[in-house]
Amino acid sequence: MRTHYALGCTFAAICLVLASSVCAQEQRAGSIRGTVVDEEGVPVPEAKVNAEIADGRARHTAVRYVETDSNGHFVVDNLPWGTYKVVAMKEDAGYPNTAFAFYGNDVLQTSTLTPTGPVGELTIHLGPKAGVLKGAVVSTLDGAPLNASFRLTRAASPDKWLSTSVESNYRVLLPASTDILLEVSAPGFKTWTPAGPLQLHPGEELRLDISMDPSHDPNLHPSKFLVPDGYIGWLLLEYNAKDAPQSPVENGIQLFRFSKSGTISTSSCGPLRGAENEFFYYSADGSLRPISTDYRNDKGMIWGQHEGARNGVLTQFGFFVGTEQQYKKYQMLETRPGPIPTP
Repeated sequence: MRTHYALGCTFAAICLVLASSVCAQEQRAGSIRGTVVDEEGVPVPEAKVNAEIADGRARHTAVRYVETDSNGHFVVDNLPWGTYKVVAMKEDAGYPNTAFAFYGNDVLQTSTLTPTGPVGELTIHLGPKAGVLKGAVVSTLDGAPLNASFRLTRAASPDKWLSTSVESNYRVLLPASTDILLEVSAPGFKTWTPAGPLQLHPGEELRLDISMDPSHDPNLHPSKFLVPDGYIGWLLLEYNAKDAPQSPVENGIQLFRFSKSGTISTSSCGPLRGAENEFFYYSADGSLRPISTDYRNDKGMIWGQHEGARNGVLTQFGFFVGTEQQYKKYQMLETRPGPIPTP
């Protein structure tokens, strides 16, 4: 009986240790919950909420957002112990991400999670609304739509700035009642700036259409892109690729001939910024016909020109061939070159 009793005690002790271990593991994560409201204290549905550790540790995972329900409530769970900066945004309603210093006032709500306080509760107030700047970016040469980079800077606080890439038809938020400096750039075009700072009231919208002048340098070698006849879809050029063949040069013009897959890899240099680019369809017999760039009459066929980098070095150039309607339908697939499906 003593032996049985001893074994029973030992077994009970082991179970207690295991149970304690499981409880400890379960209590290593907490949660932050609460409500997002607007300036009037009205709950905001479908707002995005993020909780980020505030101790300066580098983040190695994608930014996680949760969405508020119809009553503005949210829960961010599975958070290790620590102090968190908590922000909310709803950009389509004019409330920007105040985690960016450009939009924020350097005051962020925080919540600390510990084993004795595993749940944090917050009410996050949005507002005031930002101003909305929208419009189109096009080339003055032919009206071609341009993807561009916007650099937005607070005039009174140059250390608070934001750099973002935009589509030709753009929409960006500006901190309300604040003088903002704007600088617009695109490969092969002169940098564009407005006559002075921009300032919008909360919720105010301003349309600003931007026409950019080409910066073509006649001393630079132009590039000619050859696309399989009838091709519709994204194309991608990989240049400075080790062990790939060189691209031919004819009469000082560099030729990039795409395969039917919409790709080409070359050890040659890529198209030069500021040089003239030409686009042609090529047939099996070697004949060429220009791809239309008549955007003013809604006949343009070249869209979404963009550059890409590997390890911080530019090595890619891509674009879409097709109608504007086709481009809009497939514009999110620029990282997947290839002809689009046909009915």
